Amino acid sequence: MFDPGELTVKEAVKRLAGLSDDALSEVYDAELDGKGRKSLLDEITAKRDALREDAAPAAVAAAPAPKRVLIRRPARPGSAAATYVKIVK
Repeated sequence: MFDPGELTVKEAVKRLAGLSDDALSEVYDAELDGKGRKSLLDEITAKRDALREDAAPAAVAAAPAPKRVLIRRPARPGSAAATYVKIVK
């Protein structure tokens, strides 16, 4: 991690490359507590969002698919028969 308050926005943005999500969070908090430059905060947020999007598909693929159970329910008087699918986790 580094102190973004000691750098210009351009210099700080260059140092963001390759940082982990946790490190980016620390830099974000340091900037928020320090100078609070919106352009740098926006850049850090964009980097964190990109990291999280890259990690999300792996987590979704590893999760088991929900089980589908077919439940037949009687129709209400005056309506057609209805069939529902219930998702069971």
